[in-house]
Formats: sequence, C-alpha cells, structure tokens
Amino acid sequence: MKATFRHYLQDFDFGYLVAALLPLIGILPTLGDGIIETADGPLHIQRISAMITMLGDGNLWPRWVPWFHLGYGYPIFNFYAPGTFYLSGIIGQFGISANTAFVIVTTLAWIVGSVGMYRLARIFLPGRAAILAAMMWAYAPSRLFEVWDQGSMPQMMGAALIPWVFMGAWLVTQQPTRRHVVALALPLAGVVLSHQPMTFITALYVGALVVILSYWAGRQHPGTLRKRLLYSFGGLCLAGGLTAIFLLPVAAELQYVQASRGAEDTVEFLRSQFLSAEELFMQPPVIDLADIRYELPTTLGPMAGLLGLVGISALLRKRHFAIAALLTAGIFFTLFMLTEISITVWTEIPFFQQLRFPERFLRAGVVVFALAGGASLLLIPRRWQALWLAGSMTAVLLSAAPLMYPIQAPLTIEANNPLDEILWEEDERVWGTTSYDEFDPIWGEHIPLVRVAESSVYRDNPYSIVVRPTDILEQWPDLQAEQIAAKTIRIQTTSARPVRFHQYYFPGWKAWLDGEPTEVYGEDEFGLLTVDVPAGEHTVTLNYAGTTAQRAGTAMTLLSLGIVALLIISGRPMPQQPATQQKLESRWGIAIAGAVALLALVNALYISPNTTLFRRQSPPDSPVGMAHEVNVPFRMGDDEIMLLGYTIEQESVKPGEKLDITLFWRAQNVIEGRYRSRVQLVNLSVSEAWAVSEPPVPGGGNTNGHAPDKYFSDPHQLHVFETAQPYVGRIMVQMVEKYDGIPLLLPDGSDRLILDTIIRIEGDSEAVSTRVDYQFANQLSLQCISSVYDDGVLQVDLFWHVQNSPEHDYVAFIHALDADGAIVTQFDGPPLNGDYPTSFWREGQSLADHYTLATDEPIDSIGIGLYLPDTLERLSVTHDGVPVQDNRIILPIAEQSCVP
Repeated sequence: MKATFRHYLQDFDFGYLVAALLPLIGILPTLGDGIIETADGPLHIQRISAMITMLGDGNLWPRWVPWFHLGYGYPIFNFYAPGTFYLSGIIGQFGISANTAFVIVTTLAWIVGSVGMYRLARIFLPGRAAILAAMMWAYAPSRLFEVWDQGSMPQMMGAALIPWVFMGAWLVTQQPTRRHVVALALPLAGVVLSHQPMTFITALYVGALVVILSYWAGRQHPGTLRKRLLYSFGGLCLAGGLTAIFLLPVAAELQYVQASRGAEDTVEFLRSQFLSAEELFMQPPVIDLADIRYELPTTLGPMAGLLGLVGISALLRKRHFAIAALLTAGIFFTLFMLTEISITVWTEIPFFQQLRFPERFLRAGVVVFALAGGASLLLIPRRWQALWLAGSMTAVLLSAAPLMYPIQAPLTIEANNPLDEILWEEDERVWGTTSYDEFDPIWGEHIPLVRVAESSVYRDNPYSIVVRPTDILEQWPDLQAEQIAAKTIRIQTTSARPVRFHQYYFPGWKAWLDGEPTEVYGEDEFGLLTVDVPAGEHTVTLNYAGTTAQRAGTAMTLLSLGIVALLIISGRPMPQQPATQQKLESRWGIAIAGAVALLALVNALYISPNTTLFRRQSPPDSPVGMAHEVNVPFRMGDDEIMLLGYTIEQESVKPGEKLDITLFWRAQNVIEGRYRSRVQLVNLSVSEAWAVSEPPVPGGGNTNGHAPDKYFSDPHQLHVFETAQPYVGRIMVQMVEKYDGIPLLLPDGSDRLILDTIIRIEGDSEAVSTRVDYQFANQLSLQCISSVYDDGVLQVDLFWHVQNSPEHDYVAFIHALDADGAIVTQFDGPPLNGDYPTSFWREGQSLADHYTLATDEPIDSIGIGLYLPDTLERLSVTHDGVPVQDNRIILPIAEQSCVP
C-alpha cells in the first residue's frame, strides 16, 4: 500500500493542486457574513432563492417564476441561462441559504477556471509555465472586477469554462476520438447554460479555432481533415443538443418578450463602453477608502501585455511558429473587439450589439494572454526559471493588488420567501430581477409597475393566482372571488364578463372552467391572464404547463445526455499527457502551494483588516485627484449634497469623441433621498447641449444613507455630438431626483451649476466661397456676405475667416439703411450670438455668423463692422488695401451663394 501511494505521488501533477489553491489569496477576503455588495449580486440572490423554492416544490426545470415582476410572473429562466442558478438551487436543497450558495458557486467558478487554465496550458507548456498562465488567469483584472464590482455569478462561471472549451477544441481536432467529442461538448454546454454573452463571445473564438486547428493537423496528417472537422462539428452539435432544453425555447419564444424588439439606445450605449487605447493595459489605480464609489477599471492590466509580449518572443525563438501565430491572432482579435474600430462587427452580427459591454471580451481574451504570458518562461534558462516564476507571479499579484481589497461592508439579502423578492423589487425598482425588464411579455399596451395583490398572498403561498383585486373593488363590485387552492378560484358574477388575474399571460398557460379546458388569453391593457366567465358560480383553474418547444427541448437534452454516456462508455481512454511537456515537480508544487496558502492567510487575517496597504485614505472634503475646487451645495428638503469639485481629463475634444470628467460630491447630512447627477456640455449661452451624460445612479450608487464621513467620486463620459460646432463650451451640472428627475436647488434658487473650465470643440471649418475681401485690423476677414430682405425681415449671413487670433471680445453691428443711408434699425451684439466670443477664435478658422433684424420700413443697404465694447472704438477695415470710410462696410441688399 505504501509503495502504491508513493508511486501515485510520483505520477501526480502537483500543478493541479497549485492551480486550485492559487485563487485562495483572493477568495478568503470575500468570505464573510453575507455577500459582497456588487452591481448584480443582489438580483442573483433573488433568482437563487426562487430556484431553491421551485426545485424544492418538485419543479425539475423551472422557467416561469409566478411571484417575480411584482407578483405578475416572469419567464426569467426561460430566457436567462439558468445553469448557475440551477446549481445553486441544488445546493440550497441541503438547507444552505441563497447568500451562501452564491458564495459557494462564485468560489467554485474561480477554482474551476484556474485549474482549467493550467490544464489547457499543459498541452503546450511545461508545468512551471502552466502555473504562471494559471496565475495570470486567476488574478486578471477582469476576474477581480467580476468578484468585487459586477458580481455576475453566471458570467464568472461562463468565463471559468472557456479554458476547458479551448482545451476540448484542441483535443478533438488533434486526436478526434469519441471521448474528445465529449470533452468539447460538455464545457461548451456549460458556457451556454451559464451566460448568453459568454456564449456569443466563446462561439467566435471556438468556431475559428476548430477550423484552424483541424486544417493545421490535417496538413500534418494528410487524409484526416474530413474526420477532424466531422468530430469537431459533432462536438459543437452535441453541445447544442445538451442545451436544447434552454436554447430551443429561447429561439422559438424570444419573439414573445420585449428583448426581441431591441433597445433604442443600444448602439450609442455600445459606443460609450469601448475601451480606449490607454485603458487596454492600464495599471489599476489604488482604491480610496474615503470614496463611497467602488468601480473597478476594465483592463487587461500591464502584466498581460508585458508577459504576453515576452511569451510570443519566446515561442518564436523556440521555433514554435504555429502556436505563436495562433496566439498572436487571438491577441489582436481580442484587442480589436475591445475597441471602437470593431463597431461594424458589433452592429452587423445579429443580436450582438445586445451584449452592450465590449469589456466582456476580456474574459475570453485573458485566456489567450495567459497562454502567451506563461510561455515567457521558455525564454529563461532552466537554472533561472524558479526566480523568473517567483518574480512573475509576484508581479502579477502586486499589479492586481489594488483590486483585491473591498471597501463595501458585507451584504445579506433578505430572500426567505417570495414576498421578500417583491418588496426588494419595489425598493430597488429592478423589475423581474433584470436591468432592462427585457423579458416582459409583449401582450398589453402598458407594463404594470404597481403591485395590487395583498402581501399575504405571496407570504402564505407563492404560487397563488388571484383575481386582480382592483377589478373587484373598482370595476365589478358584483364579482366575488374565493381562493379554493393556490391556482383554483371560485368566481360568482351576475353577468358574463372577462375575468383578469394578477399574472402575466405567456404561451404555456392553461385554464379550466368547471373542470373543462377553456381559452386563456392576454387582455389588451396589461397583458394579464384573462378567462371569459359566464354568469353564475364557477371555478377557474390556471396552470403553467409549458409549450411544445419547451417539451421538445427537454427531450433533445435527455437524448443528448444518453449520447454523452454512450460516447464515454464506448470511447477509448484519453491518452496521457505527452512526455515532452514536463509536469510540475512535487517539490515545486509543495513549495508554491505552501507559499500561496501562507500568503492567503496573512492577507486575510492581517493585511486586509489591519493595514491600508495598496489603498489610500483621503480627507472627505479634499479628495486626492480633485483638480478644481467648487464647494457649492445642492439641496432638496433636508438633504444637502456638496459638489466639492471636479477633475476634467482634457480641455478640448472633437465632435464624435469622448470627454471625461469626474465630479466629487459629499453629503452634508445623512441623505434620505435617491439622486443622480446630470452633466452636459453646453454652449456659452446655455441654449444648446453638445453632449449629455445621465447615468441611472451617480458614482456612489444610491445616495440613500450617504453620510458626511466620506465623499463619492462621480465619473461621466460625454460622447460629443457629431453636430457640435467648432466653438467653446462649458460643463453644466445638475443633481436630480433619481426616478422623477426633479432637480435639487442651489443656494441662489437655480437648479444648475456652470463650471468655470472652458472646453474647446476642435472641428474642421466649413468651406467658404470668397466673394469679398474685407480686412479687420489684420486679424479677421470677411470672405462672403449674403443678405435677404423679405416681408419685413432682414436676414444677414457673414462668413468670417480668422487670420490672427483676436485678443479681445468684439461686438458686431449690423445697420439696416434706407436709400438716404439713415439707420432704420440695427443690431449690436457679440458675433455668433455670444456662443463663441472672438477672443477664443483661432487662426485658420472659418465661421458662419447669422443675424435677423425686423422692420416694416424699406431697406436699401446694410452696414457692417466691429467695435470694442469698452471704448466703442471700431476696428479698422480695409478693402483691397484701401481704408473703408468710418470703418463700416456698406453693401446693397444682395443674396450670395457663400457655401460651395
């Protein structure tokens, strides 16, 4: 027995143990009383709770949750991949709470992904290099963003399975066997059942990967290409069959929910979410403990770029040209999809723009970068590899350190019964646990956002379906309803009428009237379940029985599971790892595992709770990074929020580009209301906006409960309209009530603050046909003048060209003159309506300037000039080098074509 165990230890690859332990440094600080307060975590807790309840009640594959969306019901698990919630629901059957199940599954995802990354890297790299690849995956900024900021459990699991999908694609193309078909199908099915966006993204990578790898292997082994492609295609199809229980109903029934209609702002929102070149490999900044906002950057991080570049060089030096080319292609494809140059791809692929966040590509791209980074070890002589590995792993960890320390207190979500979920929806206004209410059925003209059924209905029996109470109280007082069972109601009415129930209609609902099947449909107002009930006393029974597509999908999945079992049983065992790729030696494995475990404990027990390493603490009234001080309060009732100041990233911007500004706010008392900021780039007269940023919540999230002991940073990215004029503008700031948009007021009673900083709009000048040549003090020239007088209205268009930037703000005058040269009416004011003072005009600009004057008297000619407002001294004017009398241009009324 001792010899057998010793032999097992000799053969065991300790790299798997190390890979499983690597995430421990990040995992331990997440374990506590509740969950991390993230963007998506609370809504996932509600879904887990629903899955626990429905599985416990015998519903083996829940699709419709009757108490979601304020008790109107919601097909959440029919359209949102239910895999991670199903796993959490099974865990919950052992008495584990939804909060704890969430922590277990997210932890499992982190470990599964790290081990999968090691397993994938071992195909190409020795154990030491594969450990570095696993480290780069486990502590990629996108991984920590998921854990501490977004909290999307399905996306975490989908991303964790991507290395396994890539490994399956490699195995089935290089060694096409039955078991390798399963090795591709199972993890790909896991991605599909975990997260739709990850499915779309993984499909782009794996579709190209299996074709490239099949042709590559086919060239090395002539005559095998067809078999390799066939087995690969078989793996993809088997994954589709395994997930048919989900995919088939989605394909058949997506037309019945709002998501099929798309969102109007999708393209513009998508544009605002692309990463800039600077963000791709940026070093995450340290977190300020005084800042309520906790929003982590989306980036690959500097170590991905640095080690990835070294790794590609190492592969080329070792003459692994094919692998280097494949990884390089993957790297460039990832960078392409993360940046705005890929916008055409996003908009042309059906439904792709609905992914909304290009940063999702970080989850797949980091696998490619980790493989390349792990290969960097190949460049190092073997005697120095231990030092390189230790240094690289330490550098990866230190680079990620600013993302590893939370400022949020642990959050426990009340999800003990369906009533808790409904009250949570009412409080957070997150309908059906979705961000955009995208799975709301299409029946009905309006979406009911007010719960009218009694709370006890959901507390006592979550499956209760009741007659809509307002119908009884307001419309039909003679209608009486008695709840016989959860889904059976005795109805008494003096006349025949349609009876509405407090539940959405959706395909799959069945109804029985007095025990006989009857029609059930969605009424026109809200799309509620409606049954036509004759006069008298009757019983109505309602049940969600599912659809043909749902039943067919279930049958296909069960059949596919049988095929998986058959392929595993009848297939040959998977071959052992090639001997040319050394496993991680036991002494290395034990040393690294011990170091990771020790560091994890020191970090969790001392560094995180007792120090401010990798963090900083600003004074709450003077944030680090605030460039311009303001200190102006915004008030509503007893709530007062002070705008401390702002930082603006640039002071010039082109139309179509982005302008970044961060506001810094501080509550002056404990805030009771919920507010959000509105930021606009406006012209100087505040008559036109050139860019608007109005996120649903300010940087600090919901302002309710904010206290003076902290501030909150509030970043805005303004996408400047293409129609913005090449003038200058300023930033206008408002703070408004979150839901109703009612503005908070400044001390002077106004509801908006104009910041001091001038923003220049850099734009191309409009081409002008030169018709005249009047020079103003060698600074400006008039290139074209057009005037039209019709029906008592004089229209004058001037086209200025800037020769030398003026130092003063001039006033323009337009004189309407009669036949005797007397002034009939005149206009005096700054050019361009004051939106662009002449002191801001820049050399080389051509500017169109329009004036309108009204008079009933005849006009024969016009007079034009400029003067200084303080002294009233006119600018000197010359024409063909000859001074103009009185420095006033006089021309007859004449319309000119000034724009070619």
